[in-house]
Amino acid sequence: MLFHVKAQHDHLTCEGARRRRGEDAPPTVESERWLEGNDKVKVLTALGYISEHRYYAIVESDNYSDVNYLMQGHVFNGSVEILPCLDMMERRKDRGEWGK
Repeated sequence: MLFHVKAQHDHLTCEGARRRRGEDAPPTVESERWLEGNDKVKVLTALGYISEHRYYAIVESDNYSDVNYLMQGHVFNGSVEILPCLDMMERRKDRGEWGK
């Protein structure tokens, strides 16, 4: 199952800004580990809209809970939206309509 993920934080909760201000924040090697996914969630693509402190991702998983767990670190910095998606290209191909 595919999910569209949007994670939003602001300049006050931004881990990069916190590190720059000398505040306690995990290093990027930890905070961006979610980009690699895990054994239950495959990250297909991840995009950053840095000037708005926002991440977008398309991930594949068997259930919502596993995606929620992967994104847990973002919940403490701002809002996280996880939406189930239908692969419209796959659907069209399955119906035999692709290329027609």
